[in-house]
Amino acid sequence: MMSTPLSSFLRSRLLHSAGRCVEGVLPVQEYRPAASPSPPPLPMVRLWACAAACCAVGLLCLRSATAVPLTLLDPRSYPLARCMDGSPGGFYLEKAARVVPPASVETAPGAALVDAATSWVIELEGGGECASQRLCDTRRGTHLASSLYFPAETTLGFLASGNPEHNPRLSKWNRVHVPYCSQDLWMGTRTTNAPGDAPGNGTLGYYFAGHHVLDAVLAELEASHGLGDATNIVLTGESAGGIGVWPNLDWLAHRFPAARVVGAPIAGFYFFAYPYQGPGHTSSGLADFRESAWPQHFALWGSFVDEDCRRALGDGAYACSLANYSFPFVTSDAFIVEAQTDQVVIEYHDWVPASQDPNWSPEVRTYLSSWQANMTQALGPAMDAKNKKNGVFNPACFIHTGFRADGPLIGSVSYYSAFDAWFYGENPKLWKLQDECGILCNPTCPH
Repeated sequence: MMSTPLSSFLRSRLLHSAGRCVEGVLPVQEYRPAASPSPPPLPMVRLWACAAACCAVGLLCLRSATAVPLTLLDPRSYPLARCMDGSPGGFYLEKAARVVPPASVETAPGAALVDAATSWVIELEGGGECASQRLCDTRRGTHLASSLYFPAETTLGFLASGNPEHNPRLSKWNRVHVPYCSQDLWMGTRTTNAPGDAPGNGTLGYYFAGHHVLDAVLAELEASHGLGDATNIVLTGESAGGIGVWPNLDWLAHRFPAARVVGAPIAGFYFFAYPYQGPGHTSSGLADFRESAWPQHFALWGSFVDEDCRRALGDGAYACSLANYSFPFVTSDAFIVEAQTDQVVIEYHDWVPASQDPNWSPEVRTYLSSWQANMTQALGPAMDAKNKKNGVFNPACFIHTGFRADGPLIGSVSYYSAFDAWFYGENPKLWKLQDECGILCNPTCPH
């Protein structure tokens, strides 16, 4: 066995419940791979207002009730799969229920049968990013930088949810949640933690190895849990995890050529930031996403991106980090779940003052209207009726990852139902859903 199930390795408690999230925040404790550290003191807790703030940092709401234990990767077998502090990455796996056919079998396009036992959902957690000493230092002592602070168990959510009422089909599959502790949008390949940020070698004293973590999780699932026999794999994620779907999707499909591999990024379709600069504007609360900043991010993280995009863009390959620019090169099927006005992007990357919400000034409303136009235009190729490989769920909401079974709805349809229709080849009218009512106008939005 190359990984260690943790039944009592409790370093922090991360509680998820409908309407609220509690994050465990602990004092900084450096990772020492040879040691077996005793548990730190009981954590201080911080209450997050869930739909926006909680999900903005990658914490998940409305999860299923079944607790799933953490498995840490063995650093002797996977030495490159490190969190920012050098501690090993890990995963939470809920295996498919072994039921007698035909109950476990359903039809799907491109395959006669979908067997839950050989079907997988792999979910990449979100939680921002960092590309400066100041911002990265704020991640120390938290689950965003170290597996020392991963909860010993969690419940799975979104398309990995085990709730059969919300997620009736995929809840029967093998479902994996991969916690995010690299702050590199799941693209990092850095194998050293050199101080400073000198081009080519400095990494601010941290490891940025998100792609290596994903690679090692897949290898461990193959070695110990049957992923190598997969017939269907859905790679999904939210926010930073949704961004991370795009550079890793075709790579995953090439790795498992016998499986049907599709992407389902949630709040992960980004373009360069063109911030609001009118009255009351703020500044970037997360990393700077203007184009001028991306070459530095790309170099710092040693970013792994879609190979066809990298070859096509050459010196501009840093643009392949974001879906708006890599989308034309990604050949795998993908179902895109994205708000027409993304709250976290607009407030934390694009300088719109959250203090005005919901009483926006005329200047901000004009900016929001332009932002929505950019998003719907960016999704135009995926919405094209001639495009059979992409599905879209794009409500006129001011949310980030706040997609639930009860809303937002487009024509009474949730993103769960729309994804199922697309994946299983049922009711093509549900494959591409996009509000056309204007800005912030969907009454079912949770915001």
